[in-house]
Amino acid sequence: MNNILNFKSITTYRLKLPLKFNFKTAKGEVKERETIVVRIEDQQGYVGYGECVAFTDPFYAFETVETCWKTLVDDYIFNLRLMRPKPLMTYVRQLQFWRNRDNMPMAIAALENALIHLHCERIGVNSVSYIMDQPLQETIESGIVVGDVPIDQLLDVVAHHVVNGCKRIKLKVNPIDGYERVALVRKHYPDLVLAADANRSYSYQEIDKVRQYDDLGLACIEEPFAIANLQSYKDWKWEHLNHGDWKIYTPICLDESILGYDDLSYAIEYGLIDVLNIKVGRMGGLIPTKAAINLCRERHIPYWIGSMVESGVSKMLHAQLAALGDSYMAGDLSDSNRYFEQDLIFPDLTFKAGIMQVPDGDGLGVTVFDDRLEAYCMEKRTL
Repeated sequence: MNNILNFKSITTYRLKLPLKFNFKTAKGEVKERETIVVRIEDQQGYVGYGECVAFTDPFYAFETVETCWKTLVDDYIFNLRLMRPKPLMTYVRQLQFWRNRDNMPMAIAALENALIHLHCERIGVNSVSYIMDQPLQETIESGIVVGDVPIDQLLDVVAHHVVNGCKRIKLKVNPIDGYERVALVRKHYPDLVLAADANRSYSYQEIDKVRQYDDLGLACIEEPFAIANLQSYKDWKWEHLNHGDWKIYTPICLDESILGYDDLSYAIEYGLIDVLNIKVGRMGGLIPTKAAINLCRERHIPYWIGSMVESGVSKMLHAQLAALGDSYMAGDLSDSNRYFEQDLIFPDLTFKAGIMQVPDGDGLGVTVFDDRLEAYCMEKRTL
């Protein structure tokens, strides 16, 4: 089959997926998961899907569902249709031009992932394995993110996940009681792999509070500081290093501060990062994700796989990236039914005794239910 993608239609769905619980962090709370799914069908009937994982409010990044929806339906998709037919990489180069121009990686990722999915369905290969040019492991381990639940409920929540086979817990923390929360879990689970995620909630003046975590044996602390930009963070950190008073020994993981390859390269060059949290949407698609992973491998920066309280359309890519075999720790990956009554895919993400069999079939390796897209749809555009 030739390499030319000739679209029949591109449909954009704006969805609202009810969550089974409110997911709270130091910066925001998600009660319903509003999201965008792009469906591209070609003239032969092959279909590719991609998800835009921006949130309704800009607490994680400046992209939102609203800004991404407008940009996708009014600009990117219209212009992609005008380009057809073209090979996959011609479209990808155009998307990366828009990415560099507009700095909207999550909107771009939705389209790139859909195009790659469509291409891989046509040629009969798995999307992640094809882009990464390596096979996937058969299984992955679960990693649970525990939101900012009341501290008197925290041990019960952790116990539930540990009993079900989870060996790695990440706790959302904040400057008010973050250390106490993690210390409580560490006291009761001395051998559990623990990480903390502050979502940039500690000011630079609260560095002593971040240093406290050093005695808890954490795999990492994610985004502890309220970083305005990487250059200002570099100046502040290097001032402390030059005075010999940095004294943070817990590995610092960066997530939302790294919005592409250039950010990652800068952070590595100036020693701002010990561990990278990889999210496909934040990086701008699977191809920029590959570049980031390869840079981490070259520069010996451990990486692991996060997630975005997303549907299986995006999360399955993360599950397959976690199956590359060299992740620093288990990803933020747990059962679909932890979050949703019905996910958009089959089979959904399901862990038994903390282990998931990783689908590695063509494209996403799973079926996306068009009827569920329609059922959860608030708005739809087709070109």
